[in-house]
Amino acid sequence: MDHVDQAVYDVIHNSDISTKDIAQRLGMSHQVLINKANPQQEFHKMTLREALAIQLITGNHGIHRAVETELGVSENKPVLKNLLESVLVASKEHGDVVREVQQAMEDGRFTLREKEKCQKEIDDAMKALTELRQAVISHR
Repeated sequence: MDHVDQAVYDVIHNSDISTKDIAQRLGMSHQVLINKANPQQEFHKMTLREALAIQLITGNHGIHRAVETELGVSENKPVLKNLLESVLVASKEHGDVVREVQQAMEDGRFTLREKEKCQKEIDDAMKALTELRQAVISHR
């Protein structure tokens, strides 16, 4: 399971719009959509156009962000924040990483789903650190 597969699953299943409504708007059956969003499914993957349509329907651009992560690129320039705010956000995000890893390890197992959740929190923390770096550089 990678960032993109998990993002597809999350966009479909964690949307304000039901999976049945998303499928209907896409013109596909509910089961086909569920199968395409299943990160364990090796075949029957979503097409690029379907992924784009789903993001437009749901307003959730998680798939796009996952692709950016996989490619190591980002169109979004860090938002300039003041130094104190950036430090606080970076600290909060670091805490989220620690919390997620701790929860994942509570039962002594580290599942693929838990690894993906941890990676998402790490991505958020890295973004916060990038913004903190910008705040430090631009601080007067």
